[in-house]
Amino acid sequence: MQDLSDRIIQTAPKSVPRRRVGRLHGPRRLGQVVLGVLFVLLPLTNGLRLDVRRDTFYFAWHKTAAHDLFLLFWVSLLAVAVGLTVAFLYGRLWCGWACPQTAASDFAESLRKRLDQALKTRPGKPRFRLSRTLWGLGIAAMAWSSGLVLACYWFAPAEVWAAALAPASDPAPALTVYLSAAVLTVDMLWLRRRFCTHVCPYGPLLGTVADQNTLAVRYLTERGGECIGCHQCEVDCPMGIDIKEGVGQHGCISCGECVDSCHVVLGRRGTPGLIAFRYGTAPDRAMSALTLRQKLGLWDARRWAVFLTVPLCLGVVLWLLFGHGPLSASLTASGAMARTPADVRNGYLLTVVSGQPQVSTLALSVIGLPGATVEPPAVRVQPRDSRTLPIVIHAPAGTPPGRTRLTLRVSRGTDAQNLTAIFYAPRP
Repeated sequence: MQDLSDRIIQTAPKSVPRRRVGRLHGPRRLGQVVLGVLFVLLPLTNGLRLDVRRDTFYFAWHKTAAHDLFLLFWVSLLAVAVGLTVAFLYGRLWCGWACPQTAASDFAESLRKRLDQALKTRPGKPRFRLSRTLWGLGIAAMAWSSGLVLACYWFAPAEVWAAALAPASDPAPALTVYLSAAVLTVDMLWLRRRFCTHVCPYGPLLGTVADQNTLAVRYLTERGGECIGCHQCEVDCPMGIDIKEGVGQHGCISCGECVDSCHVVLGRRGTPGLIAFRYGTAPDRAMSALTLRQKLGLWDARRWAVFLTVPLCLGVVLWLLFGHGPLSASLTASGAMARTPADVRNGYLLTVVSGQPQVSTLALSVIGLPGATVEPPAVRVQPRDSRTLPIVIHAPAGTPPGRTRLTLRVSRGTDAQNLTAIFYAPRP
């Protein structure tokens, strides 16, 4: 009898080794998670929020007036300075490591891949529609949650939550939530990476400021003969480009996935990867050979000048947030005076300017006229704002006719202004 055991008892083929995660993938994912947590926590903890209904601007967990245009200007200037500095020194590093669009696209594509693997399906196979349905529902849930957070940057979180559950009760925050969710859903289901290449203005901006010393992902052409042609860098690239076609491609977001791919594949052969982050195209600019100043991208005076705009703007913003300017005030008689059976009254116009970064309450009192009081006894002033208002000084009914020199004291803690004025008591 013929032995057929060799045909039915076969050794299981060796499993294909799973691609190891490279050295850049983990830190990039961790950075995206940290930024995502900050995105959620900032409006909920008043770290960054512009409350349009209460005319309040929260920045760095500090409350100020929304109409404090000087502070808003410098905060905006700081954001522009950071954006230009990152673009000039580090190229598309923002796009691949910190951009919310990239993080959301990574989430959407990772969720789709994991669902396909969990259901063991692919296009044309059973359960593929189920996988895509679950994927769409997951994207919609993520978009709705993000819409809630985005609305919290403009409205109080309690108002946003109540409006999301009952849109008719408060249409403004509800519209913000559901419109943001709709835009994000369309973006994540159909646009994703196409937004980066066809809509986002950061790429064209980079083209105007980048030069030969800007950081970029580069294929080391000087070692091109060591490439084994595995094309793993193309497979793992989320933008679908071939980095070997040249440095500075419009579609490259400097995520570093191709760097990891080449490092892992050639690392099995004991060979260093052929793709790396480099400043320029010179072969002698390997990161290990650079000084600390060069690793930070500070190659020339122009880069130092651009870089120093960030601490300059940051310093102004911090002074505006925590600095204390002087209190100033002035007093002018309005000409209104009267004697009644109850008292003698004079009217004045008081102008106060607060240098405080928060709302101030200024106390008013009279010196030099016994028994006199001020109406109102206190004035509330917005941060770094000026206010002009009418006040009335009341003297006792028995005040003799004539002129009396008095002092109006405007005080805020230990900071005070003494304003001299003349009080006229008419004849009965």
